[in-house]
Amino acid sequence: MIKYVSSLAMLLCTIAVNAQQKTTLPITAKPVINKTTDITKTLATGGTSLQTTPTTSAVQEKPKPGGGSTSPSSPAPALTDADYFLAVAKVTIKTAGDNKEKLSKMMVSVYPAAGDDNYQKGYTLESWPEELKVWSTTNFTLPRRAGFEQAFNSLAHYRQTGVMLDVLYNTLGNGPFFISDAWKIQEVSVTLEFKDKNGNPHPTYGSKTLYFPGVYLDFYKWKVYYKTDPYFNALPPTIENRP
Repeated sequence: MIKYVSSLAMLLCTIAVNAQQKTTLPITAKPVINKTTDITKTLATGGTSLQTTPTTSAVQEKPKPGGGSTSPSSPAPALTDADYFLAVAKVTIKTAGDNKEKLSKMMVSVYPAAGDDNYQKGYTLESWPEELKVWSTTNFTLPRRAGFEQAFNSLAHYRQTGVMLDVLYNTLGNGPFFISDAWKIQEVSVTLEFKDKNGNPHPTYGSKTLYFPGVYLDFYKWKVYYKTDPYFNALPPTIENRP
């Protein structure tokens, strides 16, 4: 009986010790598994679950068409007077108390005031046979010659030489008393328009009007030269006699 009680006591002690060890063991939390994600990955890999690691890739800039650089382009160089040219020349003639007769020849030219063959490097109205009545105002747009974008027609060149405007009057005996035929000019003006090759006007000389005083022309005094200095200031006119 004593042996049985002793065995029972040892069994109870063993059970008590085991129970105490279970209460002192650390509790480890069971990881939470995202079942939806695992199922999706398993299906995508044909039934085999794979562990993936997020990766980061550098964003590459898409190249520009033609292999151009992505850096900002340099600004266009500023235009100078050499990039602007005389595009339009308009002449206005005011006739005083003596008219220009019908069929008498008149020629008007605008060109650089200096240079080789300068009179051939501008704008010219070759002939105007119509009458210019007394106390009338007549406007002319001179035809453009070849070489619009050449250096001699640039604003830079005109600002070196000045501007020349000449008017030729030739009766050629067309009037009944051709020796006494005459033409009295009250005033002459010319409007110059300087533009670049794209048609954009110069910021200062896009439209510049110059004024010249009147003169008296006849059979002998048949040509007048109006000239400016390089600053486009009018100088006294010069009259040329018939040769």
